Amino acid sequence: MIAVLLTTAVLILLITNRHFNDQTKKYHEDILNRKEKAVLTSIDYLLDSYSISDGINKDNVIPIIGERMLEISDINKLDIVLYDYRGNLRMTTLGESPRYPVLPQFILDSLNKNGYYKESIQEKDKDRSYYASYSYVKDVFASENLAIVNLPYETNDVFLQDDMFTLMGSYGVAFMFILLLGAIMIYVVSNNTFNKLSSFAERIKETEVISNNIPIQYDREDEIRVLVDAYNEMLIKLKAQSEQLATIEREEAWREFARQVAHEIKNPLTPMKLMIQNYMRKFESDDTELTARTKRTSAILMQQIETIESIADAFSDFAKMPNRKDELIDIVEVIKNTLEIFPMQYITYTFSRPQINTMFDKQYLNRIVTNIVKNAFQSIPMNRTAIISVDVSLVENNIMIIIEDNGKGISDDEKQEIFKPRFTTKSSGSGIGLSMVKKIIEDYNGSIEFDSAVDVGSKFIIKFPFRKDEKAV
Repeated sequence: MIAVLLTTAVLILLITNRHFNDQTKKYHEDILNRKEKAVLTSIDYLLDSYSISDGINKDNVIPIIGERMLEISDINKLDIVLYDYRGNLRMTTLGESPRYPVLPQFILDSLNKNGYYKESIQEKDKDRSYYASYSYVKDVFASENLAIVNLPYETNDVFLQDDMFTLMGSYGVAFMFILLLGAIMIYVVSNNTFNKLSSFAERIKETEVISNNIPIQYDREDEIRVLVDAYNEMLIKLKAQSEQLATIEREEAWREFARQVAHEIKNPLTPMKLMIQNYMRKFESDDTELTARTKRTSAILMQQIETIESIADAFSDFAKMPNRKDELIDIVEVIKNTLEIFPMQYITYTFSRPQINTMFDKQYLNRIVTNIVKNAFQSIPMNRTAIISVDVSLVENNIMIIIEDNGKGISDDEKQEIFKPRFTTKSSGSGIGLSMVKKIIEDYNGSIEFDSAVDVGSKFIIKFPFRKDEKAV
């Protein structure tokens, strides 16, 4: 907008200057035309005063006009230069040599074609301009060109230039005022618009799929209203689509959960069914080994039933995760108590500080450590003595828990699936433990990583922010 105002001001000043110069030139040309007409009329009266008997021709016209040329020049206040019909200088009232001692051919050609020739030099010097007219003196009766009259006209444009500069100065002051006023108005309008757009942008940044987004209330009818209406309409669609997506995800989760439960329960039920069928087929009441065979079958069935119970418990734990209850706990002490359920002769427990107090859910921390340490013991081959280390430290405002074992390790194919639900490398188990651990840690804005080598062992590295109190983040 400021560029438009500046461009408009400059263009108006240029147009005004050009118009002023054109009007000045026209003004002087009109003066010259009037004086030319008066001079030629005086010469015609002079020639008419001679009788026809005296005779006017090309030879005597110059002396006749020359007798009265000064008088005519004084009356019209204009210098006169007289040429013969061929363009040769014969007489002049100028105090200096005329512009052309001999008229150029282009002037003569214009005179022959049009009967006159005009010329103007706008910048003879800084403040003066030069105009001139050339016309034939004719014999009225014979229509013959007798001589050529040149009327030079010099002007002093100082006062006109002063008027122009005064006018343009007034324009400049007016435009500076308009420019200043326009700049202020532009700043106010653009700043107001920018503030509206900034608040609108902040609302867009706060928009989330799963949160309850509040529509923007905006009553003004301006350009921002279009964006606000579009945003509010988007919120309605977003809410409907998020509810639809949540419904689909819940249905898919329940279907996946049902498939997983059915798969896990079928695993122990199938051998139980086969064993009972085999037992019934070979049942003989007088069999001497009936008691031993019955006990063996019962023991196997009880083992499979316990497996089903453990699967049910695991799925129940996963589906019914307790509500998170953060409290100020001593990480070192809680982990120490958790490890006591395992054979402590195989565990090395170290910590960087004797006490690390932070805000955390005690049950969640118990589940994390229990699942990983239990998996560590289960990964130890039968022919190898277990060596498991647990280290707790506070590093750069983060709590680090490192659990390392000397088990069989994790293969490259298994590394991509290790944290996915239902994935397990054991013959029994639900495959939910590590996925549950990962979810808990991520809820605390933490991370869990591992490093493993086949037949060497695995190391799990858990990191989450250290929080001193409930207000800490």
